[in-house]
Amino acid sequence: MRTSLFQPCSDEFNEPIILEEQRLFLTSVSRSHAYQLERLGQFPMHIQLGANHIGWKLEEILEWIRSRPVVTFELQGVGNDRS
Repeated sequence: MRTSLFQPCSDEFNEPIILEEQRLFLTSVSRSHAYQLERLGQFPMHIQLGANHIGWKLEEILEWIRSRPVVTFELQGVGNDRS
């Protein structure tokens, strides 16, 4: 139960927001490719933080990372002599 009109109903305002540099580090997706994926609905939408600043919700970025397929490579012949 809220006791004040100024108390938020959820923890939405407490969610960590990351900036472009952190997003790039976590996803390894270039800025232009991230915008293309956003437009296609395949990447979390950015949040306008100011006139020249945008960010992303950290949890949405982490969820996107977890949803990516895992690629595994099978090494054949490693340590074997091919005679």
